[in-house]
Amino acid sequence: MPRARLLPLPCAAWLVTVLAAAPAPARLEFNRDIRPILSENCFQCHGQDPAKREGKLRLDDRDDATRARDGRVAIAPGKPGESELLLRLLSSHEDERMPPAKSNKRVTSAQIALLRQWIAEGAAYEKHWAFVPPKKHAVPKGTNPIDAFVGATLAKHDLHPAPPAPPETWLRRAALDLTGLPPTPAELDAFLADVKKRGEPAYAAATDRLLASPHYGERPAIEGLDAARYADPLGFNNDSARTMWRWRDWVIEAFNANLPYDRFITEQLAGDLLPKPTLEQRIATGFGRNHVINSEGGIIGEEYRVEYVADRVRTLSTSWLGLTMECAKCHDHKFDPVSQRDYFRLFAFFNNVPEHGEDGRVANAVPMIPAPTRAQQATLAEQEKRIAALDAELRKSANSQPSAASAHAEIARLEERKSSPLLAPYDAPPSDEIAPVVPAAKLDFTAKTGAAVAFWLRPDGDNPRDAPLLSALNHRGNPADTQFGKGRELRLVNGEIEVRLSDRFPMYATVARSQGAGIRPGVWRHVALSYAGGKNAAALRLWIDGTEVALHVLHDGQQAEPPKRDWIVGADNAPESARWRGELRQLRGFASAITTDSVRAEFFAAANELSPAAAARFANLAGSERFRQRNALWEEHLALRRSLPTAMVMEELPTPRPAHVLTRGNYDAPGERVEPGVPEALLAPWPAGAPRNRLGLAQWLTQRDHPLTARVVVNRFWAHLFGTGLVKTLEDFGSQSEWPSHPELLDWLARDFVDGGWDVKAFFKRAVLSATYRQTSAVSPALLARDPENRLLARGPRVRLPAELIRDQALAVSGLLASRIGGPSVFPYQPESLYTGIVVGAAYPGTTWTPSAGADLHRRSLYTFWKRTVPHPAMIAFDAPDREFCTVRRSRTNTPLQALVLWNEPGLLEAARHLGARMLREGGGDDDARVAFAFRLATARQPRPEETRVLTAALARLRIDFSTTPADAAALLRVGATAADPSLPPAELAAAASVASMILSLDETITKN
Repeated sequence: MPRARLLPLPCAAWLVTVLAAAPAPARLEFNRDIRPILSENCFQCHGQDPAKREGKLRLDDRDDATRARDGRVAIAPGKPGESELLLRLLSSHEDERMPPAKSNKRVTSAQIALLRQWIAEGAAYEKHWAFVPPKKHAVPKGTNPIDAFVGATLAKHDLHPAPPAPPETWLRRAALDLTGLPPTPAELDAFLADVKKRGEPAYAAATDRLLASPHYGERPAIEGLDAARYADPLGFNNDSARTMWRWRDWVIEAFNANLPYDRFITEQLAGDLLPKPTLEQRIATGFGRNHVINSEGGIIGEEYRVEYVADRVRTLSTSWLGLTMECAKCHDHKFDPVSQRDYFRLFAFFNNVPEHGEDGRVANAVPMIPAPTRAQQATLAEQEKRIAALDAELRKSANSQPSAASAHAEIARLEERKSSPLLAPYDAPPSDEIAPVVPAAKLDFTAKTGAAVAFWLRPDGDNPRDAPLLSALNHRGNPADTQFGKGRELRLVNGEIEVRLSDRFPMYATVARSQGAGIRPGVWRHVALSYAGGKNAAALRLWIDGTEVALHVLHDGQQAEPPKRDWIVGADNAPESARWRGELRQLRGFASAITTDSVRAEFFAAANELSPAAAARFANLAGSERFRQRNALWEEHLALRRSLPTAMVMEELPTPRPAHVLTRGNYDAPGERVEPGVPEALLAPWPAGAPRNRLGLAQWLTQRDHPLTARVVVNRFWAHLFGTGLVKTLEDFGSQSEWPSHPELLDWLARDFVDGGWDVKAFFKRAVLSATYRQTSAVSPALLARDPENRLLARGPRVRLPAELIRDQALAVSGLLASRIGGPSVFPYQPESLYTGIVVGAAYPGTTWTPSAGADLHRRSLYTFWKRTVPHPAMIAFDAPDREFCTVRRSRTNTPLQALVLWNEPGLLEAARHLGARMLREGGGDDDARVAFAFRLATARQPRPEETRVLTAALARLRIDFSTTPADAAALLRVGATAADPSLPPAELAAAASVASMILSLDETITKN
C-alpha cells in the first residue's frame, strides 16, 4: 500500500512523495483526498463484501453511510460533530476506537482533519476516478501536451523544469528506452552533427530511426513477457521445457509492425475466434497459455484446470484492467465494487479450453498447433506451389488411357516386396459378437527399429463418426490407475486416420491425425502406418493408397513406452464403445519401419482386385520423371512439417463448459451457474452485437469509452520511459491505487491513444521528444529531499536499467552481441552446479543447462531460457521476476550482490575482455585515448579529466600487476568461451579488460541518466 496516505500532512493523499507542497485545496475531492483514507483503514470491514461487513455498515456507499441507525449516523453531511465516524476515530475507549487496535491501522490527526473538513463540506462521494471514462482536457495549441500538463503541475508547486540534457545524453536515454541498446560512436557523431546543423528536426529524425529499428520490438517485449508470465518450462514440479518461443516472436513482430494496441489485445485474447484467423493470430493466443502447468502425478486434474482459468482472469485484469480481480475469487472484493459473481462471469470466458489439469510433462500441453517461423512458412509455401504445378501436369497424364503393360510391370516389380496377412478377410460382426484379436507378438510396436502395419478398409454407411480400427489401448478402470490409458490404437475419425501411442491417455500420449485422407463409406482405401520408434510424433508416417499424407499432431506428450498388448480388431475395450462397421482386408504387420516402396507393394498387392482403376492410374504415373520429382518434393515437404516447432494456443470446446460461482473458490464446490459477462455497471456496457466469448470480451476492453484499458496501457508505457507510472501502482487502479501524479495528463494520453488508433510508436515518439523527457536528470539536494521519486517531473528520468539491458549493453559495447532477432531460447553462462539438489534429476527436457555455443551464447537476454523454478541468477539479482504470475511492475533494488555479478559473472567478464581488446585496437595510441574510447562506448559521453586520471592510473597499475603475475593474466583471459586475441600481449589485454570491467560496472553505465 502507498505509505504516503499515512503521512501527517494536509496533502498526504494528493502526492505521496511531496513533503512540502502547495497549500491545501480550497475544497476537497473525495477521490483524491478521502477515498485513500477510507480504503486503507475502513473498507475492509465496512466495504462491499457482506460476508466480512461489520455492524451492517458500508462506508463505501453514501446512502448507507449517511443512513440513521438507532438515532446515530456514521456520516452526517455538514455536521462533523454528529458523525459517528469521527467520534469513533477520536474515541479514548479502546473497545470503541476505530480502526480496532488488532487491525494495526492508524488514522493520523491530519487525516482526521481532512475527514472533518470533507464532512463539513457536505460529504460528497464520487465514483472512483479510474472507473470514469477519461476526458481529453484542452491543451494550448502548438504545445506538447506532456509539457503543458507537467508545466502546470510544476507551477502549482512553485517549481521549474530542469535544463535540457546534452544531446548525447538524450540519445543514449532514448536508444535504451526504444531499442534497449546503446548508441554507437558513429551514431552519436552523426546525431551531434545533425543537431548542430538542423537543431530540433534532428531529434525527430533520430527518434524515427530508433522506432524503425528491427530491435525496437525487442525492448517493449521485455515488459510484455513479464505481463504474459512467459517462461520456457512449465513451472511446476519437474519444470520441464515446452516450446512457446513462437509466441515471443509474435510479440516482437507486433511491436515492430506497430500493430494497433487494440488489435494487440484482441489477437492475444481471441485471435482464434477472428474470421479466418491466420497462423500468426492463432499463435498470438499463446498469451492465454503461458501460465504454469502441472505435470505431477497424483494431482487432481480438475483442481489445476480451474487454477489455469483463474490465472487467465488474473492476467487479464492485471495487464489491461489494472484491477486485483483475483481478490474476488473466494468472496466479494473488499475494496473495489467487484462481486464474486462478477469474477466467475469473467472466469466463464476462459473456461472453454479443451485442456487437462495434468499435462505437458515432456512437451507442449494441448491444445497446440504447428507454428512454423516466417522462413519456414515461406519454404512450405514454395514447396506447395511446386507440388501443385507438378500435380497439374500429372493430372493431364492420368487422364490419358493408362498402358496396361506398364501398369502390370509396376505391379509385378512391387509385388515381390509384399508380406503375408495377419488376419483373414474381416467383416464387422454384430455388436454382441467378440471382435477378433491380433496377438501382440505379430504386431509389435515396442522394437527400437520400429514397426509398421498396412491394411485395406471400406467403411459402411452406418459406421460411427469415431470408430476403432485396431486397438491395444486400455480404456477400462479408474483414470487414476497406473494402467489406465496405456497402449496404442488406430481409429477412423471423421474420415481421417488417427494414431494414438499412449503412456497415459490423453495427457501423456502422442496423437496424430491424417490430413486429407478423405475415407468415405463404400470405397476401398489402402492405409499404411510406419513407426520409426521413440516417443515423438515425428516418428510416424502414414500413407493412403500408396501416397504419404500429412499428419496433424494433436498431442506429442508420450513419456514412456506403452506395454505390449493384443490388438482388438474393429473394437476397443472401452465400456459401451462404438464398433467399427465395414470391411478390412490384407492386414499385414512389419517388424521395422517401412519405406514408400514397401507401402506401394502392399497397395498393389490387392489394388488390382479392390481398386483396379486406382492401381492402373497409379502405375501409369509411377513410371514418369515428374511423378518421381513430385514424390521427392512431397517427402521433403512432409519432413519439414514433421520438424516444425509447435505452440500452445487457445481453442473453444464445441459445447461450452458450464461455469459456476465456486464456493470459497474451491474447484469442487460449484454454486450458482453463471454465463460469461463483465462488470458492466462498474466499467462499461457490453458492445452491441458482440458475441459472448473471448472475441466479444476483447471488443468490450477496447471500446472507445472503456475507462481502464487505455489508462492502464499508457501508464505502463510511461513507467517504461520515466521509471514510475503517473499512477505508481501499475497493477492496481482500484480503490487501493495511488492517486495519479498528473491526472489530467493521464486522461489526455489515454484519450489521445484511443483516438489516434492505439498507435504505440506515436505515443513513444511524443514522449521522448517532450521537453519533460529531455530534461537533465541532475538534481539538487533540496529538490531530491522534496521529491525523491521525481513524481512532479522537475527533472529527467534517472533509473537503473532492467536486468536484460545491463547484460545486453555490455555485449553491445564489447562487440560480442549477436543481433539475430527471434527464434528458440538460448543458454548463456550460469553456475555449473546451480541445478544440483534443486532441479529434478529425471531426464525431462529443460532439466539440464548446457551453455549455448557460437553466436547463441551472446544473444540478447530477452532470449535467455527462462526457468521459473530456478531463473537465471544474473537476471534475478537485478530484480527480474520469476514469471510465475503476471508482473507489470518490477521492483528496483540496490544490493551488494549486484556489484558481485557485475564484477564476476563470466559473460560480463568476457564482455569486459572484448571491450578491453577494442580499447587497445581501436582506442588510440595512448592510455588517455583508450580509456576515453571505452568510457564513451559505455556512457555516450567523454570522461571528465578527473575521471580519465583515475582510469589511466588504474590501467597503469594493473599493467604492472599482470606483468609480474602472468598466471593471473592468463586466468582472467581464459574466462568465457571465446579466445583472447593472440595479437595482444596478455598482460596488456588483462589490464585493459580489468579497466573495461570497472567501466561496465559504473553506476552511470548501468543507469539511464
